[in-house]
Amino acid sequence: MTPLALLLPGAGAQYPAMGYGLYRHEPAFTSAMDDVLGLLGDDGERLYRLWASGAQLRTMDEVHPLLFAVCHALSETVRDRGLRPGAVLGQSVGELVAAVQTGVLALSDAVRLVVVQAEALAGAPAGGALAVAAGPGPVVPCLRAGVVVAACNGPGQTVVSGGEFGLRATQRELEKAGLTWMRVQVPAGLHGPLVADACRGTWPDFRAVAFGVPRTPLLSGRAGGRLSAELAVDPEFWALQPSEPVLLDAAMGQLGADGPVFCAEVGPGHGLAVQVRRHGHRAVSLLDGRAGGSVYEERERLREALDCLVRGESGVRNGEREGERERAGEGAAKVARLRRRGEGAR
Repeated sequence: MTPLALLLPGAGAQYPAMGYGLYRHEPAFTSAMDDVLGLLGDDGERLYRLWASGAQLRTMDEVHPLLFAVCHALSETVRDRGLRPGAVLGQSVGELVAAVQTGVLALSDAVRLVVVQAEALAGAPAGGALAVAAGPGPVVPCLRAGVVVAACNGPGQTVVSGGEFGLRATQRELEKAGLTWMRVQVPAGLHGPLVADACRGTWPDFRAVAFGVPRTPLLSGRAGGRLSAELAVDPEFWALQPSEPVLLDAAMGQLGADGPVFCAEVGPGHGLAVQVRRHGHRAVSLLDGRAGGSVYEERERLREALDCLVRGESGVRNGEREGERERAGEGAAKVARLRRRGEGAR
């Protein structure tokens, strides 16, 4: 049977009420969500109400803990079906979920660090990110005023981050170059120098935690490949991770070092599943990635994806839907870009 790999996305993948349709209907998911929300204490109750309400997640101390919780709960749901991953790949905050799933961190320690990290990032200078439909080569000459490459996701997507002034100047240069861009839904200039001081301020908290060597291969977006035993137990590696570039394409290139793998995106959306298919692997995503869908649709999506994983099949319907949405998203980006140009002309 083809080995299974879990893909854990980071900030920008979230959407309102992501996965809420599974809560109370999927026992393993519900139990794992309750574990994380319980560890969050009083803040867990606040975040649960926000999640259940379907409100937008606007700040880092909302996005990171809830995204962590949903990704962890979906990972536990996969394990509850008797499926054991042969590798785990994490991106951004998804790397902390990967640390739990591979035995590097205890869940209680990871939840505490997610909160510390989110609070620190919330206090960083205002910023954001853009996803550009191109590799780094044509993007780098367009960067302005402190904006940097934050993630190399593949030949068709580069993410840049920085302050608002720099992002606006960079947008203009991207449009002059004929490059399509979209705003990433993150409330900070993640994976760039804008948040470096905030991350350095979390060192004492990370040093106070015990890290272990991965029991399952952990592919790190920050490391750009398999995480070594030395880096896995290095508190500063983990503390600085949100301020360092994500080398997702390189990490995915090492995912199938021993042959093809079958990947499950255990988080909201299908961005990682789309990227990993470009490396020749099959992939399904467990959540739809759309706000406003019915709870029945989320449960049906999960059931289909888990059935595919158990059978070891990629699922034609699953893959076709994701491909359609990816193309629709690219089309929407082009329409938005043309609309912005028209507004500028007026």
